[in-house]
Amino acid sequence: MTSSAGKLIMPVVHQGQDHVLRLVDPTREEDLRSYVRDDLDVDGLNKVHKHLWFAGLPRCARPLHQQLMIDRKIFITERADLHLLWGDGRLFLKPLPDYLLSYDIWEGTLRKDWDLFENAKGFLLSYLWLIRRKSDFIIAQRENLVNDDLVWEQWTAFSAAIFPKIDPNGLEGISPRYLYGELRLTRVNLIYRLCHKTRNPRTFVYGYHVGYERYSDLITQNFAWVVTAILYVGIVLTAMQVGLATTELQNSALFNRASYGFTIFSILAPLGILLVAVFLLLLIIVFNLIYTVKQRYAVWNNYPAVFGNVALQPHKH
Repeated sequence: MTSSAGKLIMPVVHQGQDHVLRLVDPTREEDLRSYVRDDLDVDGLNKVHKHLWFAGLPRCARPLHQQLMIDRKIFITERADLHLLWGDGRLFLKPLPDYLLSYDIWEGTLRKDWDLFENAKGFLLSYLWLIRRKSDFIIAQRENLVNDDLVWEQWTAFSAAIFPKIDPNGLEGISPRYLYGELRLTRVNLIYRLCHKTRNPRTFVYGYHVGYERYSDLITQNFAWVVTAILYVGIVLTAMQVGLATTELQNSALFNRASYGFTIFSILAPLGILLVAVFLLLLIIVFNLIYTVKQRYAVWNNYPAVFGNVALQPHKH
């Protein structure tokens, strides 16, 4: 491994899975390892890695220039478990951390934790997939995926040095998530809802990653097919009406029974779909409300000093 040019600067703070902000002290090994472990964590995908075939192919991800060719827009994420997930024309990519270009970090921190070492090797492998040509490197710099100080010659030298050590063919010592390249987010959500390892009320509502911020977005994403179904029903009813106007079909008992049945179906089906949609929406609203109340009480218990502030106390007259 080679180190990147210049002094390695780490973030000052980071937020763990418990949503608590913590100071990152690079001089303390435990702080540094905790930060890197959270930064490269893909345990959420490793839990269901046996089912990831449903969400993606076990092959290299496309390089960046091909991602743009198929009209995908790159969205920056700092979550490694969202890295290379895509949906609705968006591709989530985590920028390459500078510390993965540091020899000292690999030797002093990553090699001492096997799971962390596997995650780091897998993530670095993903960038060998993404940046293969100079055009990919230019795109990566334009999208702020790699450090601005890094030049093409340094990247090629670095890639040549690490390629034999990652074992891109056998993938030995690589986190299971990186057996796959790009993963379709909607299918990962479905896997999380159905897999016995991850199935619970929360994943039933949110899936793997929440894809909406407003309830209107939720309805649009999940019930757009209803509009197509209604249009199709309208076309069929119009065709049946025309058919009943003809002598051949007007006297057909079978066609008349089919028309009667489909007419009743077309009246009741939209009502049924509407009731199901309202029920699911109310279920999600109640779930979110319960979650919000629980978070409120958790914050109340964890930060009594804040709620003890005199500004929050009722005024006495």
